[in-house]
Amino acid sequence: MSSFAWRALCELVLVGAVCGGLGVHVVLRRMAYTADMLSHVMLPGAVAASLAAADLRIGAAAAVLVAGTVVATRPSLAGKAAHTTTTGVVVSGALAAGAALTSLSDGFRVDLAAALIGSPLTATTADIAIFAGVSLVVVVTLALFGKELLLAAFDPAGCRALGYPARGLDALLLTLLGAVLVAAVPAVGSILPLALIAGPSGAALMWTRRVLPAMALAAVLGAGAGACGLVLSLHYRLAAGATVALLCGLIFLVSYAKTRISTQKH
Repeated sequence: MSSFAWRALCELVLVGAVCGGLGVHVVLRRMAYTADMLSHVMLPGAVAASLAAADLRIGAAAAVLVAGTVVATRPSLAGKAAHTTTTGVVVSGALAAGAALTSLSDGFRVDLAAALIGSPLTATTADIAIFAGVSLVVVVTLALFGKELLLAAFDPAGCRALGYPARGLDALLLTLLGAVLVAAVPAVGSILPLALIAGPSGAALMWTRRVLPAMALAAVLGAGAGACGLVLSLHYRLAAGATVALLCGLIFLVSYAKTRISTQKH
């Protein structure tokens, strides 16, 4: 295997594992739609950075920072329907803005394609090091505040009664999510990360309801999807990021089908 393929393998396995593990917290908090919004909001930022010949992550980070601030400070009295409508408008608006910015480029360049679906085969040692650093921060933070994050997810009122800052814990998880999404842009772009976050974690939670085993299983499933997706993409000349995302979706569907069959038998 060539050096660029090894780097792509390291990047995709790491991205799959971290997205899977963190995704358990995202799914338990029902934040998958928020993750989808943040990933789509990254698109115009990443495209703008590409047009300026800058690192895609710089533009993506700026867009996520703005969107994350809006999400974290939104009025708590807003109804679920209003929040869903707002999120849908933001997602479609972000895609439209990204498409409009793309039309300003002289052709559809490779780095603009990377902003959409990623380009793991062009991953550099620096890309791997950046994501590894973000991964370390995520793992340490979840180890230190995992119990508090779960308490805030399952019993926000009880969390506040015990003196924990529930809103602060929400913002902490949102920050971790945003950091992972931004760091993963070179590997899976701005419109595919949700599959890596929700697919393995949703599947893992169908096999076990215990959080730590679910996180471990989701990390393994995500890493496996990353490795298998790269092998399939190289063999069949497919887009690597898209192949990994498809495998994550397949993992979820197989787990869902298995769960339904088991439920019907009992």
